[in-house]
Amino acid sequence: MAAAAVREDVVQAAQSAVARQLALAQRGRSMLYPFIGRSKQFKVWRHYPANDAVDVTGSWQFYFHAHEAEAGSARHPLERGHIHLFRRGVQGQLSHLAGLSLDAQGLPLNWFATNQWVTGERWLAARTLAQGLQDVELKLRGPLAGVALWLADLVRFYASPLREMLQARDHAFARYCTRQRLNRSQAWADRRVAVWSSLPVHWPQDAIKLQGQVSSQYT
Repeated sequence: MAAAAVREDVVQAAQSAVARQLALAQRGRSMLYPFIGRSKQFKVWRHYPANDAVDVTGSWQFYFHAHEAEAGSARHPLERGHIHLFRRGVQGQLSHLAGLSLDAQGLPLNWFATNQWVTGERWLAARTLAQGLQDVELKLRGPLAGVALWLADLVRFYASPLREMLQARDHAFARYCTRQRLNRSQAWADRRVAVWSSLPVHWPQDAIKLQGQVSSQYT
C-alpha cells in the first residue's frame, strides 16, 4: 500500500474487516466458525457450505474446504483450509478470482491463483477477471452473511496487489506454454502446476500498517 495517497475506501475496507473479526473473537469464534461451526474435524475436499455460497446478485460464489496434507504442496505450511472465490457469468459459469488460505485461527495467510484444472473454471484474462475489485460487494442471507462481507472487505483492501497477482498468473502461464511447448488447453490440464502465482499477506498487520500511514499523513 503506497504511503503517498491512501484511498479512503481501502482504509474503510481494512477497518471493516478487522472489526468483523474482532466481533467474532469477542464471542470466542474465528472466521472458520461460520463455515464449520464448533467442529474441529471436518471432511477434506467437502465444500462448506455444501452447495457453495452465492451472493444475492448471483455475481459471486465461494466456499471453504481443505485438502489432505501433501508432501511438496505449494500451499502455505500453516494453512488449515482455504476459500475459493469465483466470479459468476450470466449463465452461472465460474471464473476463479483467487483462493485465500486461512490458518487454524481463521487468519488469512496468502491469496493464490490456480491452474484451470484445479476448479474447472472458465478461464478469463487477468484484465477481465480483475475488473472492479475495489467495488466488490458480497451480500448473503443466513449464517454466512458476515463472512461474505468480511471476504469482500479483504478483496477491496487487497484489490491492487490482487490485480498484480492475476497479471503474474497470466505471465507465468504464457511462459510455461512457451517453455514446455504446450498449447493453452494442455497447460490448463497440466497436473504438474496447481498454482501460477500467489500473494503473501500479513493480517491484521497489513491493516495496522495502513492505519499508521494514514495517521502520518495528518502529522
